[in-house]
Parts: sequence; C-alpha cells; structure tokens
Amino acid sequence: MDTDIIKKKMGLRLKELRLAKGMNQEDLEKYGFSYRYYGRIERGLANVTLDTLIRICNIFEVELSDLFVFMDREQGMSEDQEAVAVKVNRVLKGKNKKRVRKQIGPERYFC
Repeated sequence: MDTDIIKKKMGLRLKELRLAKGMNQEDLEKYGFSYRYYGRIERGLANVTLDTLIRICNIFEVELSDLFVFMDREQGMSEDQEAVAVKVNRVLKGKNKKRVRKQIGPERYFC
C-alpha cells in the first residue's frame, strides 16, 4: 500500500465529510485546528495521528471506520471522479434549490 495515495484518499474523504456538514476549513479553527494545517490534511500532505483522526470524527460526528470507507470500495474512484463527487455533494447540500433542479432536472428533484 502506498501511504501517499492513502493520505490523499483520506483527505478527499475528510473534505467530503466537511462539505456535508456545510463547513469550510476556517470553521475548524473553533475546534483547535489551524485552517492551514487542516488544508494540508485534506490535500494528503500531513501524516495525521490517531488522536487527530479521533478529534475529526468527533467534529463530523462519525465513527473512525467511516473515515476509511474509501478502502472498502471494490473499484476505487479516480481523483477526478472524487472531485466531481465532492462538487455534486456541495450542490446537493447547498441552499440553492434552483441550481439543484438545473443540475439534475426537475423530474428527479424530490427535496
């Protein structure tokens, strides 16, 4: 296993969880994280400790195993696919229902 790839996938997973909570990196400062350090985590540039991962789990209200769901996927997504998934998640979680209808079509809009 390549640790750099795992760190990048973990970073994308953390970004996905953060966006699902409607947070930006600066919001994590109230939990004791420098937004610069947290940005390094999301970009896969920081080697985080177990203590840090547990703190992040508490912030996002998830179990530790939820951080590693990317390892369970049989056929992993490419980095581009992950980026698109994060953007789609952001749109769907956003407050702009008109934009959601435009992206997915009114016939599929159920919110």
